[in-house]
Amino acid sequence: MSTEARIALDGVSYCFGKGALRKQVLFDIATQINGGEIVILTGPSGSGKTTLLTLVGALRSAQEGSVRVLGQELLNARERKLIKVRRQIGYIFQAHNLLNSLTIGQNVQMALQLNSEKRKDDKRRVIEVLQRVGLAEHEHKLPRELSGGQKQRAGIARALVNRPKIVLADEPTASLDKKSGRDVVELIEDLAREDGSAVILVTHDNRILDVADRILHVEDGRMRSMSEVVSEGTSRMLNLLEKHDPNSANYLATFAFALARIAYADGEVSDAEREKIRRILHEVADLKESEVEFIMELSMMQRRAKSNLDNRIVNPALDEKRAKHFLNSLHAIAQADGITTSLELIEIDAIAAEFGLHRKGIPKTS
Repeated sequence: MSTEARIALDGVSYCFGKGALRKQVLFDIATQINGGEIVILTGPSGSGKTTLLTLVGALRSAQEGSVRVLGQELLNARERKLIKVRRQIGYIFQAHNLLNSLTIGQNVQMALQLNSEKRKDDKRRVIEVLQRVGLAEHEHKLPRELSGGQKQRAGIARALVNRPKIVLADEPTASLDKKSGRDVVELIEDLAREDGSAVILVTHDNRILDVADRILHVEDGRMRSMSEVVSEGTSRMLNLLEKHDPNSANYLATFAFALARIAYADGEVSDAEREKIRRILHEVADLKESEVEFIMELSMMQRRAKSNLDNRIVNPALDEKRAKHFLNSLHAIAQADGITTSLELIEIDAIAAEFGLHRKGIPKTS
């Protein structure tokens, strides 16, 4: 595999049914995911997330476009090839799907036996992975003797016991409380990074978005950038409050996202930077505290995103006064923790270029 992406999708579309009942559920999906990378897939119910996951997981053959998984093209692939790819993938489901008649150790060992490559160290590997998920002392217990979080951990152990090159997790925290859900996701993150697995995690849980290297959003079968989703969501919220006209709402949404990008430029958001963002947002729009917090939550959902906002929409809201305030605010966030790093300056320049601004903050004219 070397430098080839573990997962490479290009122009992927998919339909269910035929004739008058034919319904397209995926449209021209394209992305790549490398080993060691954790990607979270978000989107409303019925948007096509699970269908996309089953295509990547070789649980169904692709119909249109290229689906390359572990170097194998799955477009119109035969069952033998799909099975070969499946054996190199670990699946984690919302329902743990443990066999109630088997002990936890037997459930995990079954995954090794299904791999058809029986090894002398299988038993040792089972014990090792159970220790890593904190279930070594529960090896001989039945699933009914474990809590929901423990059963989900057992499901993770079963998925990872073969050291898969790809891990696919479908709503793994949906049935768990906040702490158990967080623990489970951090466990997936730690184990996947140790083994260098590529991870796709489908979730509606906004509490775990920060573990991702990237967030991909699927809506109505189409993949969209998180920057667009965040901007639109914030704009809708502001318009519903009837406090801003569309231009102002759009400006504030994109402005909040830009502030978050500067704060995240050096990989960590300090308390001083968070407080500075709050103050700037309050001063710009005279928003209530709860409204400021809502905008901040949206704007920080994708910490490593690169903005793909359309300047044709943004620029009309950036008059000379706003442009100067915009750039001054970006520098204020960078300086909030007492030092402006080179990474923050690079991000400021990138944002300024995206918004068509000179360094002095004056919009470019055509």
